[in-house]
Amino acid sequence: MASVVSYDNGLKRIEFCLYPNGPRKTVRLGRVNSKLAESWCAKIEAIIADKLANRPHDAELSQWLANLDEAMLGRLKAVGLAEGVGLAQITLQEFMDRFFKALTGKDSTRTSYGNVRRNLEEFLGGQRQLRGISAPDADEWRAWLEHHENLSTPTISRRVIAARTMWRKAIRWKLATENPFLGVKAGKQENDARKMFVAHKTIDNIIAEAPDTEWKVIIALARYGGLRCPSEIYALKWTDIDWERGHIRVSSRKTEHHEGKSERTVPLFLELRAHLLKLFEEAEPGATFVIVKSRLECLNPRTRFEGIIESAGEKQWPKLFQNLRASRESELMRKFDLATVCKWIGNSPAVAAKHYAMSIDLNADFDRASAKGPVPLRTQQNAQQSAASSACQAMTSEPAESPEATEKQSFGNDSQKLSNADQPEEWATQDSNYIAVQNRSLATIGERCDGPGGVAADSRQCHQRRHIVRQAATMLAYHRLGR
Repeated sequence: MASVVSYDNGLKRIEFCLYPNGPRKTVRLGRVNSKLAESWCAKIEAIIADKLANRPHDAELSQWLANLDEAMLGRLKAVGLAEGVGLAQITLQEFMDRFFKALTGKDSTRTSYGNVRRNLEEFLGGQRQLRGISAPDADEWRAWLEHHENLSTPTISRRVIAARTMWRKAIRWKLATENPFLGVKAGKQENDARKMFVAHKTIDNIIAEAPDTEWKVIIALARYGGLRCPSEIYALKWTDIDWERGHIRVSSRKTEHHEGKSERTVPLFLELRAHLLKLFEEAEPGATFVIVKSRLECLNPRTRFEGIIESAGEKQWPKLFQNLRASRESELMRKFDLATVCKWIGNSPAVAAKHYAMSIDLNADFDRASAKGPVPLRTQQNAQQSAASSACQAMTSEPAESPEATEKQSFGNDSQKLSNADQPEEWATQDSNYIAVQNRSLATIGERCDGPGGVAADSRQCHQRRHIVRQAATMLAYHRLGR
């Protein structure tokens, strides 16, 4: 499996195969004596045997590997004999230090991963060996987030996915051999309960209660322009507004790291123009930014906005500024195609459908979408015949010994006999019989309506009864002719 080879006046190397009939690899030992070379050969054979059996090294072999100098350890790693050796004892805290040292991105990204690190170290312990963290530990950590930390399902989902990303980095750095978070159920990231459409009437009432024009513009840009607050609104400059063409150039810090996503163009909507014009007239000569005072005094506009909503007597919605963007995008989706709207708002169709799109008025949309038009002729005929039949039965019902009942029974027997007939003259006979009976029913209805003790006082009811019977007879005649 492994052998010592001497060459060039005393230099030694060990040649071996990691598996039977595999390619031979070499570890150069340098100028060493035969006894040391044979000792190295035995250690390498033990490492290969453990790899083939997929078992951990014993304590003696592990200690021997740990005591190697960097040069020799590097040679073993190069040929696949010491993967992870020297890093096996790294702790969770040490890994997190390395991860955050290599992490790039915005402050919000570091904050998000920082929350995951805090949860992991609090539950698992910062001194826990990284390779000792198993799949059951990951499952218990997720349950702890839900029951102990009382986090929402979307928040838990984001943190599980972040932990999964961290361990992928650990595997790539050869600090871990498996990802314990791969099988952990992340859950749904969107929370429909926090979606809320903010109507024009509500936001206009709030804008009217804003303390100054700047705040009116901030609210209008968030609701009617769909700008992110505060990053995109605070970065807006007067030179970004093209009054003649009706364009607003929006710089986006959130998406600038994506190619071609550092800025976008938004229409100067009618709802925005009046507020922006008024603020432009009030601005100091030579002013650069649209929002000046709030940029310096109100770095976190959420608290101030909550006070304005309360002053207007409106109920606060779950996500103050994101719901405004979502409301605007949902409105625009009803008028323009999705790809165009996403370019204006600054997100992708997938994100828009998952986190932004809302039903504004489901019942009204359903009624608008329902096609109301002519009823199919066959359906109309069936309905009319059914109504006529019911009306005739109700109006012509008499005791068994009455002439009307006798005629009806006689017609029924004749119709049953003719129903199996195939000759045209028999159809004509059936139709004539039916119309004759209907005429006699009309006469009976007339007697009931006009005779003593009838319902002459309700002439409309009599007229409706006559009309139903005539219509049923006519429709049946048309039906027979159609055959």
